[in-house]
Amino acid sequence: MMTQQQTPLDIEGLQEYRSKLENNCGAWLKAFRHLNFDQWVQVGIPKPKDEEWKYTPLADVVMRRYQLALRHQLIEDKQFKNYRSEGDINIVLVNGVLWAELSDLKHLPHGLVVSSLNEALAHNNAEIQETISKITPNDAKAFLWMNQALFLDGVYIQVASNAVIEPLVHIIHVTSGIEANTVVFPRAFISVAEAARVNILESHLGFEPVSYLSVALTDVRVAENADVGYCKVQSESHQAVHIGTTRIWQGKASSLDSFSFNNGGALIRNNLSVLIKGERTNTVMNGLYAIDGNQHVDNHTLLDIQHPNCTGYQLYKGLLNDSSRAVFNGKIYVHAIAQNTDAYQLNKHLLLGSQAHVDTKPQLEIFADDVKCTHGATIGQLSEEEIFYLQSRCIPKHTAIRLLSRGFIDDIISTVKNNSIRGKLSRLLLKKFPEVKL
Repeated sequence: MMTQQQTPLDIEGLQEYRSKLENNCGAWLKAFRHLNFDQWVQVGIPKPKDEEWKYTPLADVVMRRYQLALRHQLIEDKQFKNYRSEGDINIVLVNGVLWAELSDLKHLPHGLVVSSLNEALAHNNAEIQETISKITPNDAKAFLWMNQALFLDGVYIQVASNAVIEPLVHIIHVTSGIEANTVVFPRAFISVAEAARVNILESHLGFEPVSYLSVALTDVRVAENADVGYCKVQSESHQAVHIGTTRIWQGKASSLDSFSFNNGGALIRNNLSVLIKGERTNTVMNGLYAIDGNQHVDNHTLLDIQHPNCTGYQLYKGLLNDSSRAVFNGKIYVHAIAQNTDAYQLNKHLLLGSQAHVDTKPQLEIFADDVKCTHGATIGQLSEEEIFYLQSRCIPKHTAIRLLSRGFIDDIISTVKNNSIRGKLSRLLLKKFPEVKL
C-alpha cells in the first residue's frame, strides 16, 4: 500500500479517506480508483521542464499541505442566490457532493434524468465505465488520475433520445465552508442521446476569500444528431487554484456549441478536448477570460477531427489588466481520413495593464489534403486615438477605457445563444468593470 509520504501532494488523512471511499464502492470502482491512484503517484505533479506546463509553474501548489473537504455545508451568500435563476434546472454540488435540497430535482422535464454519480456507478453503467477509462491526447493526466482516484461524489445527467429540454440545465459546483488549503474534486458526467437537444451551464463558484485547490473533471457524450450547448464558467475565490479537465466525445452529424469563461481564481488551468467520432459534425469552441491583479489563466484546447465533412470554429479572447498573465495553447488536429474539413482558430488579447503578459500558441496539424483550415493570434492595446475621440466627447478617460474594453468582449459574449447563460456572463463581467486600472 502507498504511504502518504509517497504521494505527489501532501494531503492530510489521505489513507483513511481512501479506505472510506473503497468501503463504499463496488468492485469495479474500487479497482478503478486503485489504478488511478497508482498512476497519479507514479507520474507525479508536472514540472516546469514538461512542455505542456512550461508557462504555468506549480511549485506553489506542490509546496502546500492540503486537507480534504469533509464538511459539505453551503454558507448562504447573496451572490449565490443572485447567480442561480428560478427558470433554470439548478443542480447544486457543495464541495463535490450533490445537494438535493438545494437542487431542482423534483419536477424534471420528460427525458431528463439527474442523479448522484455514485448512484449511477452503483448500477454498473457501462457507458460511464467505458468513458472514464479513456485517456485523450490533451488530458492533464496527473490531475485527471487524482480526481478519478479521490472524487467523493458528483452528478450524472442523462438526456434521452429525441428529448428537447427547454430550460437551461445548470450544474453549480460551490466550494464553501472550508479551511485554507483544502482540496476538492468536482465531478460530472453528461450523456446526451441521439437527436436530443439541451443547453448546459457548468459553473464553479467560490465566494469566500480562502485558498483552496479544485481538481475538476467533466465528461460529456454527445450522440448522433444531438444538438448541445455547453458552457463552463469559472468564477472562484481569487485565492483559489482551479485545474480542470473537460472531455467531449461528439457523434455523427451532431452539433456542439461550447463556451469557456474565466474571471476568478489565482491560478487557472483548463484542458478542453473535443473528439470527433463521426462525420458531418459542427463544433464551436469559443472562450473568454477577463483577469486582473496577478491572476494566471492557462487554456489548453484540442479539437481532434477523425472523420470527413466536419466543421470546427474556435475564437478565444483575453482581456488582461494589471500584472495578469494568460496562456493559450490551442490545437486542431485533422486526421488523414478527415477530408473536406473546414476549421478556423483565432486567439485575440487586449492588454490594459503595462505588466500584463501573454503566451499564445495556436496550432494546426493537418494530415488530410482536401481541407480549408486557418489559424492566427493577435495581441494589442487600446488605441490612443479612440480614447482621445471619446474624451473629446466629454467622456472621462477611465469610462472611455471601460467602454472600449466592453466592446472588445461584447461580440464574443453575443455568440452565446442561450439568454440565461449570456445574462449570467454579463453580470459576472460587471465585477471587472467598476473602474479599469492602468
